[in-house]
Amino acid sequence: MTEPSGAEKLSEEIYRQEGENFRSVMITLEADGALQIDAQDMGPLVQQVWGDSDYEFWCRIPPQAAAKLAYALLKKHYTGREQAVDEVRTLCLDAGVPCENGSYA
Repeated sequence: MTEPSGAEKLSEEIYRQEGENFRSVMITLEADGALQIDAQDMGPLVQQVWGDSDYEFWCRIPPQAAAKLAYALLKKHYTGREQAVDEVRTLCLDAGVPCENGSYA
């Protein structure tokens, strides 16, 4: 979805559990650069615990903290990986994320 400002909003379900106790997890990149991961639970367990038919919860990272989150994620997932630079480059290319590549000898 393209916003009027030209910034792009992206949203995608990244996990879904069907059945009696349902859960859906979504990730969203807002047009302003904020990131959010949120979940919705439904089913008898939710009714028992919360007294309602559904329960929603989220974690929102403001735009000014997105770079720090990216740093933490890169560190967590690529520490100790010999091919980290190539893997991140490929991830960026596959996801359409602009990145600079360079080398020298």
